[in-house]
Amino acid sequence: MSDSSQFPQVPLSEVFKRINAGTTVVTPNRRLALALKEKFDQHQIGCNRAVWYSVDVLPLTALIERIYLDALYAAQSLRLPLLLSASQEQVLWESIIRFSATGKALLRIAQTAQLAREAWQLAHAWKITDHLSDGYPNEDGRAFLDWASAYQEITRSNWQTDRARITNLIVEQYESFDIKKTSLLICYGFDIFTPQQNAFLRKLAAAGCEITVAALPAQSPHSSGVMRRIVYPSSRDEIHQAALWARSKIAGADHAVRVGIVVPALSSYRNVLMRIFATVMHPDIRFALPGATRPVAPFNVSLGLALTSYPLIDAALVSLALLDQSLAFHRVSHWLRSPFLAGGKAEMEQRALLDARIRRNAEPMITLERLFALATQAGGQTSCPALLRCLSALIEFRQTQLPQSGSHSTFARVILEVLEIVGFPGERSLDSIEYQTFEKWHALVADFATLDHVVAKTSYPEAIGRLKRIAGDTLFQPETPDVPIQILGVLEAAGMEFDHLWIMGLSDEQWPLRARPNPFLPLELQRSAQLPLGSVQESLAYCRRLTQGWLSAAREVILSYPKFSSDRDGHELKPSPLIQSITENKPVFLAMEQHRERIIQSCELERIEDDQAPPLDTEVAGQGIKGGTSVLKDYAACPFRAWARHRLRIADLEAPHTGLNAMERGVLVHQVLAHLWRQLKTKEMLEGMADNDLDGLLERIAKEAVTVMQQARPMALSKRFAQIEQRRLVRLVREWLNEEKKRDHFTVIATEEKLSIQVGDLVLNARLDRVDELTSGQHIIIDYKTRKQTAQSMIGERPDEPQLPLYLVMTKAQQDAVGVAFAAVKRGEMGFAAIVRDPDLLPGVKVFSQVNGCKQFATWEDLVAAWRQHLTNLAAGFCSGDAKVDPKQYPVTCEYCDMQLFCRIHERIGERAIAQESENG
Repeated sequence: MSDSSQFPQVPLSEVFKRINAGTTVVTPNRRLALALKEKFDQHQIGCNRAVWYSVDVLPLTALIERIYLDALYAAQSLRLPLLLSASQEQVLWESIIRFSATGKALLRIAQTAQLAREAWQLAHAWKITDHLSDGYPNEDGRAFLDWASAYQEITRSNWQTDRARITNLIVEQYESFDIKKTSLLICYGFDIFTPQQNAFLRKLAAAGCEITVAALPAQSPHSSGVMRRIVYPSSRDEIHQAALWARSKIAGADHAVRVGIVVPALSSYRNVLMRIFATVMHPDIRFALPGATRPVAPFNVSLGLALTSYPLIDAALVSLALLDQSLAFHRVSHWLRSPFLAGGKAEMEQRALLDARIRRNAEPMITLERLFALATQAGGQTSCPALLRCLSALIEFRQTQLPQSGSHSTFARVILEVLEIVGFPGERSLDSIEYQTFEKWHALVADFATLDHVVAKTSYPEAIGRLKRIAGDTLFQPETPDVPIQILGVLEAAGMEFDHLWIMGLSDEQWPLRARPNPFLPLELQRSAQLPLGSVQESLAYCRRLTQGWLSAAREVILSYPKFSSDRDGHELKPSPLIQSITENKPVFLAMEQHRERIIQSCELERIEDDQAPPLDTEVAGQGIKGGTSVLKDYAACPFRAWARHRLRIADLEAPHTGLNAMERGVLVHQVLAHLWRQLKTKEMLEGMADNDLDGLLERIAKEAVTVMQQARPMALSKRFAQIEQRRLVRLVREWLNEEKKRDHFTVIATEEKLSIQVGDLVLNARLDRVDELTSGQHIIIDYKTRKQTAQSMIGERPDEPQLPLYLVMTKAQQDAVGVAFAAVKRGEMGFAAIVRDPDLLPGVKVFSQVNGCKQFATWEDLVAAWRQHLTNLAAGFCSGDAKVDPKQYPVTCEYCDMQLFCRIHERIGERAIAQESENG
């Protein structure tokens, strides 16, 4: 490890006095450079100066690159190698690994290339390249040496260099550069210098540059500061209290204050931090109306998101990928409703409705042609003409203008043409973040075009996949106004100064950081070179220096950690050994008045239980309610469910599925059995038919049913799967017919019969699966089910399955009906679940008086009368507007209900329990 003792050191207080027109200040990172520049400007204002020289402050890596570019474009420049961009380096490493002997066995080429590239950079930064082959490298080490040799040979023959070697290039040729050389250089905020950086600084000094190093603060707590160690129950409590603490600091200050929040595992907690801090800083933001201007948050998170996380970029990538491959439907669904496409604003509502219709017949993976076909079938030509024009233009472009292979610059032009076809980035004005993201996208595509320097030819799928990987590797943080609260990772916080500083997550599991030696570099070599995270010892020493630096970085420093982990087992945590010497204080739980509480305090609230909807109009009730018998089934389960589904017409969006779902398979079974009995008519006809003839009939009927289904689901029922489904239907129905043969004589007198049933003032449209006539002329009403049912589900004031009793008591078949039966058509569970008047009407079915729930009825007529009364009461309740949240059996009734977010049943149950406890207490 290199230090800065060879260069003169000056206190931080002297740095600004040394800055003049020719001074350059370098920092370890960009964030510290921006903070130093702002601090310098504030210092000049504090000195009552009206004008001053703008300070030339930038990261050290940026200075090195600037020297290279100045030399490259100098009038009398030397011929310098081309500097590869980060994406060019990555693609070149990927290409070398993919075509190497060892790379053929790898599954994750991109991730391997990333580690190899990191190893290459570390080896040059710490000057250990000459020792990589010392000793006996392991398998990973030997593979890396082969890849590195190929990488070096390719870049040498193509006259290219990279960021790992550009510093060495400048050190070798600095004297011959015909550029304006730096005369005074100040290094600010450096804890250590790598050997490569040290060599660069020595070269500048030898060329006449005066180099000074700003000494870091003494490694001791702030002389007049406050320091506390606090433990909170959980990470969420810790973050919430840190947010309240930060808000109190900026709210109570009469001048600009700088508040720092340092999080070692920032990448893991970024989303939670953003959500909690936004809620604390702007508690009323979730109550803002759609389209309202969002306030500027007083905090900033140093860690950006991957570019692919931004909706605008995702819309662009889906547009490009959809042109040539199938995509997951949920991504295409978001794309359809994206505002970043042509017509996205004008057709917003229509596209949402179109999406709901498309997903009924869509598959989990969808192609461009299938999407266009589904959109056309769902009426997209009328409701969303702009969208259909885009889809049609994309199909035409692919057929006529999309090249099969080409250079990256060629495909960069194709990318822009495709996005122009879909109207990207939409018709509405972009806000600040969206505009910055759009500009970043253009820069990304321009960078993508330069990949021709490392890979000459590619195909469209490879090009788009590469573009997506580059976007995924690009972290992007839109610029925001200067804000007082900075949420930082440990590297960004190094060298920063604050008025108040909170470092969280300092448990023994998070701090010190775990060693992360690179797998492609010899471990012993990393230890001897003292790479900061190359070994446990160096990681501990590195984190100890950072911890000591934090203690002197602010007047108030809080060190905190959660008592319990946030994983599933919630095990207890201990404080990091690096902060155990600091006395632990009792946790301070700050409170903040919530927006809801302010509303409550501003008025006198009155609680009203309103579960009564307007009664159903008599004319509407008499015309027939959509939903059929499920209206009464839902009302029996929960009045609110029936009101929401059948009065408000609220329905959950269907999820695309692979193959056929249970409902579609049930439809096929119903259709096959209906067509079969229309031809057979009687049991005698079934028994008299030869097995071969019956099999042939079943095969023909099953094929016809599958063909009809195939028209709606062509992708799910391709030729091979259609044949499999036909065989399944034949085997299933053949097994069911064996159950039918156990019965006495019967004649099927009705199949799939449409009915209009009136229950009180309510008219329901229904479809009767089947009615059998027995030898005595009596009837049994049958309903097919592809899962097992029980007779008890038809009994009670709120029956789970009221359909069959409804058919029996409210239709003309009631006078001759002596039973209702579920026919369970399921492999291994074939049979009847029925309620019948007389014994031996169906195999294995008891008479009604022996069925649990029916024993209180003396006669069959009493049971029928009870059914009529119960069903009439259900219909009357629905028509009256009853909308109580009253599940029949909580939580079983609510388990698969899609109205839970609407009725908030869990909140209601919780409130009832609390109220009952209060009454009992």
